[in-house]
Amino acid sequence: MTTVLQIDPSGFETHFARAPYAIHHALVEHPLLALERIAQLADALPAAQVEHNLGKVPELLPGGEAPRLDASPGAIARGIHTNGCWMVLKNIETDPDYGSLLHETLDEVVPLVGDREGEMRRREGFIFLSAPDSVTPAHVDPEHNFLLQVSGTKTMVVGRFPDERTRQVELERQVTGGHRNVEAMFGDAQEFPLGPGDGVYMPVYAPHLVRNGPDVSISLSITWRTPRTDTLERAHAANAALRRLGLSPASPGRRPRADAIKAGVARGVRGVAGRIRR
Repeated sequence: MTTVLQIDPSGFETHFARAPYAIHHALVEHPLLALERIAQLADALPAAQVEHNLGKVPELLPGGEAPRLDASPGAIARGIHTNGCWMVLKNIETDPDYGSLLHETLDEVVPLVGDREGEMRRREGFIFLSAPDSVTPAHVDPEHNFLLQVSGTKTMVVGRFPDERTRQVELERQVTGGHRNVEAMFGDAQEFPLGPGDGVYMPVYAPHLVRNGPDVSISLSITWRTPRTDTLERAHAANAALRRLGLSPASPGRRPRADAIKAGVARGVRGVAGRIRR
């Protein structure tokens, strides 16, 4: 079986869960990632798994509001060369063919990450279509992510929050229901130019934005979570509650035992709230 991901193991081990890392891949000619096949998938997926808007938006768009084109997902995909749109197809693994591609590719990563954060769970795939010169505004994602460029060019711009308190407050806002787009631009930007066959690993919660090049872009994002990322997410949610009480909780990630306690409390509160709603 052909290896899809071309990753230097020692370099990736150093960067995993810490910093972005450039890689390469062998999916450029894959038939599932051809534009017409993607358009067929766009028409077949439930509406909740398709997001699109016009692509010429500011790099900072906190609420996520952007104008949309009134057309079917398949029509938007087929017209991506001229309609100025940006589109993401979410959870493509719900389609059996794309699910097989996702799992076969992520299976290659399992030996590289070992048990450093526990098992690989909640594997998900996303396809991005971007018209020339479109922008994906600054945001963070809660998963480990490989962004794999298939067609066209784009630049991944990755940075840091200005200070730890800003980072905490931003992540607490997002894990308690806020939009994934950040509310202020990040600093210390590092740029990763991506062409066909290039990719970049993105650690959890790394703030970033994407600038598309002069041609249509097709890229595949393959993501996963771990027991550690789930604990961090719940710990951030617990910290949000503590901050509303006027406290200044410690950042998750520094004290694993405290994170586990906070995560357990957050899980319990959510479980009780769910039973009450039912």
